[in-house]
Amino acid sequence: MDFASLFGLIFGIGSIVVGYALSGGDITSLWMFSALLITLGGSIGAISVSYGLSTLIKMPQLILSIIVKPKNTIRQTADLLHFYSQNARQNGLLSLERLVSEQQNVNPFLKRSILMVVDGTDAEKISTILENDISVEEQKRNTEIQMFETMAAYCPAFGMVGTIIGMIQVLSAGMEDPNALVKAIGVAFITTLYGVLLANLLFIPTATKLKARLKDERLEKEMIIEGVCAIRNGINPRLLKEQLASYYMTYSTPKKRAGKKSTGYYSSDTLAEQQAE
Repeated sequence: MDFASLFGLIFGIGSIVVGYALSGGDITSLWMFSALLITLGGSIGAISVSYGLSTLIKMPQLILSIIVKPKNTIRQTADLLHFYSQNARQNGLLSLERLVSEQQNVNPFLKRSILMVVDGTDAEKISTILENDISVEEQKRNTEIQMFETMAAYCPAFGMVGTIIGMIQVLSAGMEDPNALVKAIGVAFITTLYGVLLANLLFIPTATKLKARLKDERLEKEMIIEGVCAIRNGINPRLLKEQLASYYMTYSTPKKRAGKKSTGYYSSDTLAEQQAE
């Protein structure tokens, strides 16, 4: 679980509520379903018009995904590429087909890339095809991210709509019914509050986090392309390991285990060498 995201949401909302209470406010007055319905319901309706239901229904799942920490597989992928390079050099490119078929939970992008090598596809053609795959996938993902950015723009706008509705109610109520007047004023201000909070505490941070994760995924895929093309061209496995070092070092420093010598960008106790044994 991504505790930073979960903590951020809880801390942000909690700070606002506690700060309001410390200033002498009644916490219960911050909750108003009608104001939330105007702000969030109007924004969802506008998003549905803009992007369609097929994209809209993905929103809850995408919001939940930001509190689930994705597994960083770039080290395992680099190890596999090095392992494949060693096998291709020793047993030929055709031996890679058996390896990717036998191994479980192999990155689908990596598996497809290796199978293209086995089929004898030219390295330049492999690079072109895989870059196109990345572009198509990123276009779909960017549409989802843009949905959150658009939602962040709609929420404050519909918060202002709620404010206008509240002011209309104030004018309609006049001074004859104090209760109706107070309720109308509450709708006028709380809808604006909801719009600003939803935009800046939920939708903009969600879009930012999804962008960062998409960038990390692209980096790993670019590493796969470079590694696979190097295997196709028969590059020395040791040289390939050094080429992939810059990708791996982007994330973290290698961990050394007692009694084992660290080599290159990962320790000798790697997946590649375990499988080679």
